[in-house]
Amino acid sequence: MKLITVLLIAVAALAVLTGFSILCGTTKQSRMSGLWFFIGTLGAAVWSVAIAVFLTLPTSMSDSAPALVISVISGITLTDVALLGYAGWSNGRSGKILVGIFALLGIALCVLLAQQPELFYSHFTFGQDFNTIHTTRTWYFYALIAFFTIISLVYSGYLSKTIKHTKNHGAKNGLRIFQAGLSVGGILALVFDLLLLTSQPHLAWIGPMAVSISIITFYYSVVKYRILSLSGKWLEVLSYIILIAAAVIVYTLIFYAIFTTVFSVASPSIEILLLNFVMVIILLCLMPALREVLAMLKSILPTRNIDIGYITRKILALKRDRLDLKELAGFLATQLKLDYFAFLINGKVYGSKTTFLTSEELVKIGKLKHPTRSIWQTQPGENADSPVRVAALVDSNDEVFGQALVGRSNSGHSLEHRDLIQIEMVINLSASVIGKNKGL
Repeated sequence: MKLITVLLIAVAALAVLTGFSILCGTTKQSRMSGLWFFIGTLGAAVWSVAIAVFLTLPTSMSDSAPALVISVISGITLTDVALLGYAGWSNGRSGKILVGIFALLGIALCVLLAQQPELFYSHFTFGQDFNTIHTTRTWYFYALIAFFTIISLVYSGYLSKTIKHTKNHGAKNGLRIFQAGLSVGGILALVFDLLLLTSQPHLAWIGPMAVSISIITFYYSVVKYRILSLSGKWLEVLSYIILIAAAVIVYTLIFYAIFTTVFSVASPSIEILLLNFVMVIILLCLMPALREVLAMLKSILPTRNIDIGYITRKILALKRDRLDLKELAGFLATQLKLDYFAFLINGKVYGSKTTFLTSEELVKIGKLKHPTRSIWQTQPGENADSPVRVAALVDSNDEVFGQALVGRSNSGHSLEHRDLIQIEMVINLSASVIGKNKGL
C-alpha cells in the first residue's frame, strides 16, 4: 500500500470527522452552515479516496476505473456546491438560488459523464507505480473547467463578504486562511486533476489533499473563535476523537517511513498497517486510564510532590448526596502527604484519624478570628495532638462555616510557603463542594 494512498485516506477520514464534529456541535442558529460544511467534508473524502484507489488500482479491477472517475468528478462537485452553500446559503434569496443553480448544473455534468464517459476520457493505462487516464479535450472538458472556476469565484466572493462583516479579529483571520487555502486548493485541483491529469497523473492527489487540509485547519478556527454558534455538549468528545485520529495518522506515517527504510521494501502490507492502526488507537484510548493510575501511584509515593490535578478531579467528581467528610479528609491527608487532616464543622470533627483534641480545644479553634486576606487563621497552642495549621472553610457567599485542621508533613519537614499555597488551593476547592451541602 503506497504512502500517498494511506495519507489520502487518512486525511479524508479526518476531514469527515471535523465536519461531523461541527454538525453535532452547532446550535440551531448555525445548523444549516454546519450541515453544508459536513457535506463539503463528505465530498472531499469521496474525491480523495477515489483518487487514492484509482492511482493504485490493479489491472484485474480495471472495470472499476470508470466508476472511480465518476466518483472523482462527483466528489469535487459536491465539495464545491457544499462550500457555496456554506458561504452563500445565509445571504438571502440570491444565495439560495445560486446554490440551487450550481447544484443542478453539477448533477447534470455528473449524469452526463456517467452516460457518455467518452466526452471526458478515451481509455486508461495501468502501470506498476500508478495508473493514467487519457482525457479528451471536448466541450465537456472545458465545461468542467468553467463550472469549477466560476463556482469557486462565487463562494470565494461570499466568503469575502462574510469576512468584511466579521468583527472578531481571530474569526476574521480564520476565515481568511480558509479562503486562501480553498483558493490554492482549487487552483491545484484545476491544474493537476483536469489540465495535467493525463501528463502528470501521479500528482492528481495534490488537489484533494490541499482542500482537505484547508477544511481540517478551518475546524480549529471554528472551535477557537466560534465562527459558528457552537454548543459544548458534543465538541469535547468529538474533538478528543479527532485528536486521536490525528495522532494515529502521524504515527502511521512515521511507522511507514521507518518500516520502508529498515526493511527495504516498497511499502508494508495493508494487514500490517491496519494492525498498527488498531494498536495505536487502543493505546490512545487507554491513555486517560493510564494517566489516572500514574497519578494515583505518584500521590502515594513518599515524596513532597503533590498532584493537584489528580486531587482536583477527584474532589470535583464527588457526589453531593454521598459526601463523606471523614472519607474526604482521609483522601486529602494521603494526597497532601500529611499525618492528619480534618474538617471542623458545627463543633464536630471529621478527621482522617481519631483526634485527641479536647472539647475545650475544639471550642477554642472554632472561636479563632476569621481571616480577611487569606484562609489561614491564628494557630492554637502547640502540643503533640494540635494541628499545625487551621484554615477557614469559606463558601461561595464568602461566609465561614467551619475550619480545616492541617497536621504535620509525613516526611518530617516543616510546611513551606509552596506547600501552604497548594494546600490552600485544595481547601478552597473542598470548601466550595462542602458549602453546597451544609446539611451534613
